[in-house]
Amino acid sequence: DGEIAFTYPLHTVITNPVISLEHDGINFWTLQDGAAGEAVIKRWQIENNICELKDTTTLSPGFDSDAFTVEHYHTSLVSTVSGGDTIIQTSAYYSTVIVGGTVLTLGPNSSEQYEDVDVVSVSGTDITLASGVQYTHESNTGVNFYNNFWVFNKTGNGTLHKVNARTSANITTYSGIIYDNITACTFARINSVFSSNVDTLIYQQSSALRFVNIDTLANYGVATIDNQRVDTTIIPAYDLAVYGSTAYRLHSESNYYGADVNWGSVYNYVTSPIRSFVNSITVTAYPVIVPANGRNVLEIQAQVLDQYGTGVVDKPVSFTDDDSVGYITTTPVYTDVFGTTGIAKTYYRAGTVPRTVNVEG
Repeated sequence: DGEIAFTYPLHTVITNPVISLEHDGINFWTLQDGAAGEAVIKRWQIENNICELKDTTTLSPGFDSDAFTVEHYHTSLVSTVSGGDTIIQTSAYYSTVIVGGTVLTLGPNSSEQYEDVDVVSVSGTDITLASGVQYTHESNTGVNFYNNFWVFNKTGNGTLHKVNARTSANITTYSGIIYDNITACTFARINSVFSSNVDTLIYQQSSALRFVNIDTLANYGVATIDNQRVDTTIIPAYDLAVYGSTAYRLHSESNYYGADVNWGSVYNYVTSPIRSFVNSITVTAYPVIVPANGRNVLEIQAQVLDQYGTGVVDKPVSFTDDDSVGYITTTPVYTDVFGTTGIAKTYYRAGTVPRTVNVEG
């Protein structure tokens, strides 16, 4: 409802404005400007009702960033571990992103206790720790961890930096105009949208949300969003978050029913469904001209696409025409069941009066 739920005092005073704020389930992260050409990322954690500063990372030189996110993961313990145990098993990520050197946060357990443990190695499903766990953690206790920062840098040409969140080492720099002037991004696990559940870097670029595979930098998908003013210029976003199947974009203005709405000093979240929904319907005919003899037919196709540009599967499309004699032979017709074309096909039988006939789907 937009009301303040909790307020925590900061142990360390913030001097420069916070440009971007992220939360990984355990830690809060802030992005601020430092000295000229510096971007400063700080890690905060709530302890005893105070937000404590834990780490500071300074990226330089040549950094001018409006957006960053933290690559973070969430899983759980397969079985109970007790004080002193040095081997644990998790329900996910043991064969992928959990490696030697990863720091896992276990908790909260039934006593609301947390602890950090260092991973030495992974063999099969066994994760070996540098030292035994301090507390007892029951089966299904949460296991959380973070790996890297993803920082968008305004260079005129655009760069995206993958930075080790613990050592501050720049792992990889990707260059491209699609990474320039990015003001909103996040990292989230997306369910039931793409071919499988994915952990993805998401950022807004122009009038699209890009869902990026961080291993290959290829897109899982690109979703069209409604963020244009009446004059078609782009409405900027200042933050991006994902909860469930919805993306929340922070704006100071929007466009409703063809009219620009500026909220002045107020900011609001504009929602974008992540689940597939019908975004466009295009109707075509072949041939476009037939004799008005009451016998000839032409093929009518409606292509139904979602916001990712993918064909909508097995959905009914109803067709209408404005000819009192000519008619659509079959309606409704379902879109492609076995492919991703999104095409529903029917036929129109010609009328007997030469005229332009409007067909809609």
